[in-house]
Amino acid sequence: MESRAPRVALVLSGGGARGAAQIGVLKVLEREGIPIDLIVSSSFGSLVGGLYAIGYKAGEVEQILEKEEWTGVFSNTPDHSLDPLLARSRARYQGELRFKGYLPELPSGLLAGQRLTELLDRLTTERMIAADFDFNKLSVPFRAVATNLVKGDKFIFSTGSMTEAIRASIAIPLLFTPVEKDQMLLVDGGLIDNLPTDVARALGAEIVIAVDTTSPLFEKEQIKTFLQVMDQSIGVEMRRDVEVNRRLADLVLQPNLEHHTNTDYAKIAEIVQLGAAEAERQLPALRALLAQVPRHLPRPMPVLPAAPVIASVSFEGLKQVRVGQLRHEVNARPGQTLDITVLEQDLRRLYASGLFEHVDFRLTPAGSNNYHLIYMLRESAMHTLGAAIRYDPDYTFVALAEFSARQVFHTPSTLTLSSQFGGLENHFASLRYVPRLRRPFFFITPELHFSRREYRDFSGTTLLDKFTYKQLGAQLMFGTELKGSQIELGFRVDHANITGGAPPHTQTGMLKLQGVRMSLNRNTLDSQRFPSKGTLLFARADERLRPLGSDLAFSRYEVDFRQYFPLSEKSNLQIYVAAGHSRGPVPFYERFYIGGFNFSEDGPRRLVGFDFDELSANQMGILGVSYRYRWFSEPLGFLKRSFISGYYNAAAVTRQEKGPYNFDLFHGLGAEISFDTMIGPLRIASGWGQDHRFNFYFTFGPAF
Repeated sequence: MESRAPRVALVLSGGGARGAAQIGVLKVLEREGIPIDLIVSSSFGSLVGGLYAIGYKAGEVEQILEKEEWTGVFSNTPDHSLDPLLARSRARYQGELRFKGYLPELPSGLLAGQRLTELLDRLTTERMIAADFDFNKLSVPFRAVATNLVKGDKFIFSTGSMTEAIRASIAIPLLFTPVEKDQMLLVDGGLIDNLPTDVARALGAEIVIAVDTTSPLFEKEQIKTFLQVMDQSIGVEMRRDVEVNRRLADLVLQPNLEHHTNTDYAKIAEIVQLGAAEAERQLPALRALLAQVPRHLPRPMPVLPAAPVIASVSFEGLKQVRVGQLRHEVNARPGQTLDITVLEQDLRRLYASGLFEHVDFRLTPAGSNNYHLIYMLRESAMHTLGAAIRYDPDYTFVALAEFSARQVFHTPSTLTLSSQFGGLENHFASLRYVPRLRRPFFFITPELHFSRREYRDFSGTTLLDKFTYKQLGAQLMFGTELKGSQIELGFRVDHANITGGAPPHTQTGMLKLQGVRMSLNRNTLDSQRFPSKGTLLFARADERLRPLGSDLAFSRYEVDFRQYFPLSEKSNLQIYVAAGHSRGPVPFYERFYIGGFNFSEDGPRRLVGFDFDELSANQMGILGVSYRYRWFSEPLGFLKRSFISGYYNAAAVTRQEKGPYNFDLFHGLGAEISFDTMIGPLRIASGWGQDHRFNFYFTFGPAF
């Protein structure tokens, strides 16, 4: 601490989103030139107070929090544009069970806080380097309170990483995983000291101003679930401690937040105004309390004399992942000027690999403005069981169970056992073997598979019949993956069997279809459920060849392309183009099936306004455009986001095997309201097609 005790301390409590009111208080104190010699905070107050202490103005803190996409912050979802394509399959899961050895292991929190860590690193790192990671050298000396679960006492951050201090202080139990530090497990400081006026007094504060945004206790009729009972039990003890600590303050500001909860992150600006209103109301009392204290603004932050230089790069926390596997994921190199943007991208790539549940970095002085850069990694469980379920009227209930074992043979290889069952079936076992190369871009994938799907046969809008297609087969693919794209080439054999159906859609016995397959997959979408930007491209060519043992010889080519363009923070435009071409005697079950609004990866291509499987073709083209607007956001609510969408699509189809082709043209319009819930997307839509078609669509659950 400085030689003199701080005269005026500002104490900021927790309260989740309600804590944004503290920004409003800071704006008024800043305007009035009211001095603050020390900030002591807990929980959300540490986010507000920490940013202010390192030199951000109150208005800048407001802008940072208001523009942040909190749904992303409160998410374990990585930046999907950086994901390896194989890792993106995990976005389909509604739940995932991890295994340590052969025993299941439950996580210590729902969120590892990775997106929050990246945000805080970007905002604080360079300023903390300038202050030598000493909280006393900040623009305003600062302390953050966290709870040590190991000993049951409080821990007060006074040096080190500001990211670590804030992340630990706001680590709400069950929601965020604890922060590990020096044999401690640190969680939300609000558990042990939600209004730490006692800490401010212990540090020598002569005048203590407290801002209390603690969430109120539930009313009796609001306590209905075991989670609410647990929350209330914690809240009772917290309220008792807060009441005691309020007496240690010379003045307590308590904004009127009666109509706001701790999850109202979409109402940051409104809550800030309520904090400012409370400070304005208490301004006479503030002026009287500080009448003998000279007015002054926070001192300027220290400035680095020169840009820091990276002395060395190392990794900490690796157990099953080899260092050589990660070298190509990081761009920071010894001798380079330290660039926080480069470090942030390195963290995003490492996290997007799916190998780590949390990644961060630490900088330690190496002398002469040089720093050792250490990437701190906490490995994910390498054996996982993911599960999901989806309902729609087309397939009714379909469930997915998928076991993955990564780092097989101490290489970046992955074994996958996947099973879809219910209204349709798709089971496969595959091993994606990646040789132990310095840069693992080449892979070999043997696979066994079995699938079953029911198709429908239409004449116009009249359903004529149904048949079931069963496929048993294997393939051996050779591929490479580079920058969001994957190319595969290999040999495939399938045995196809049909049950049901009416002529000409019948087949006696089993056909063997063998040949070569080539595919291209590119995915740079920022989200798999409701993307706002990026590209999705899938192209595949199948050549079934008699010289390779096939009972039929035919060719089948298809391509699907989606491009998402962000129009604003809340809206985006999607362009969809698809095409399919076949040559030779293509079996009727290998045609291109189109129609409906189904989100099964094995179902027909979507065409709003038409029935499921209504169109089938040997040659086809589809063009679609849609607009989506986000009209609701509640990051910690059951309904996290909601969207309104409009669709137009057109399809040109023909069953002719040879040209010249005469295409039939179909048009459709649709509207959708969708919800991104905690357990998967919910979509409700209706579509209008030509010739007076009208269809209602409903889907609950992820696409798989």
